[in-house]
Amino acid sequence: MSEVSNPTLAAQDDESLWIADDYRNALRDARLDRFDAIMQTDRGFCLRALSDRENWQLRLNVNGRRRNLFLKKHHTHSRWRRLKAWLRLPDPPSAGRQEAINLRKLEAAGIPCMELAACGQRLRPDGLLESFLLTPELEGFVQLDDFLRTRFAPLDTARSGPRDPDLDRLTDRVAAVAARFHQAGFNHRDLYCCHFFVRENDSGDFEIRLIDLQRVQTRTKGRRRWLIKDLAQLAYSAPRDRIKCSLKMAFIRRYLGVRKLGPEHKRLIREVLAKQQAMESKLGRIA
Repeated sequence: MSEVSNPTLAAQDDESLWIADDYRNALRDARLDRFDAIMQTDRGFCLRALSDRENWQLRLNVNGRRRNLFLKKHHTHSRWRRLKAWLRLPDPPSAGRQEAINLRKLEAAGIPCMELAACGQRLRPDGLLESFLLTPELEGFVQLDDFLRTRFAPLDTARSGPRDPDLDRLTDRVAAVAARFHQAGFNHRDLYCCHFFVRENDSGDFEIRLIDLQRVQTRTKGRRRWLIKDLAQLAYSAPRDRIKCSLKMAFIRRYLGVRKLGPEHKRLIREVLAKQQAMESKLGRIA
C-alpha cells in the first residue's frame, strides 16, 4: 500500500495496517493496533450498518486528550476476488484504501481535507476484501448547509439590501476550495454542501475542509461533464432560504477567477443550471 506511505504514516509490523505516528499509542492502548481488531471492534457507536460497509464513532485517548474518531469499515466478497487471492495476485483497490490514497493526493495538492489516522486492507483466501479508514473528528467544524442555517439569518424577500459581508467571505472561501480542487484535476462525484466542513476562527474568517473522498477521481477525458455535476450538486444542496442569486453569481465568478462573465462562462452556468434542474426533478427541491 505504498500509495499512502510517508514519514508520518508507517506500516504496523507485518500487518495490512498503516497508522499515523500521532495515533499509534492511542490505538495500541485501546488494543486496536491490529487489522482484525479494528475490523471486528464493536466499541463506540455504530452510526450506520449496511451489507458492505459500516460507519462507527470511537472515542479514544489521543496524546492525553479524549477525541472522537470516525471509522469506516468496508467488506465485499466475490468469486473473482477469491480467484485473485488463490493466485496471490495484488490486492484490488478497496474503498478504504482508495479514500486514503485520495486523501493523500489532495493533501499533496494543497487542498484542505480531513486528517488520516489509520487505514488498512486485506484480501482473504476466501475472496473477502476488507478495508478500513480511520479519521479524527474535525473539531469545531460544521457541515456547510447546517452552518449556513445556524450562522446566518433567513433571507428577507420583502427587503433588498447589501449582502452580509461574512456570508460573502464564506462564499469566497468555499469557491476558492472548489476551484483549487478542480484545477488540480479532481472531480468529487458527491460535492454536496454536507461534504464541505466549516469553522469560523477567532479573526472572523472561515476555514474549510473537504470530506468523503472515496469517490474522488482524476480524469483526462469527458472531464467537463463531471465538473458540471460537482457544481450542480453544490448548487442543489445550498439552502435556498440563505443564498441569494447575487451570491451564487459571486461564487461562480470567484470559482472561475473572473470579474466579468464571458460567453463561455455563461454557457457553463446554463449547463450547471440544467443539471441542477434535472436533480430537482428526480430528487425534489431542498428548502
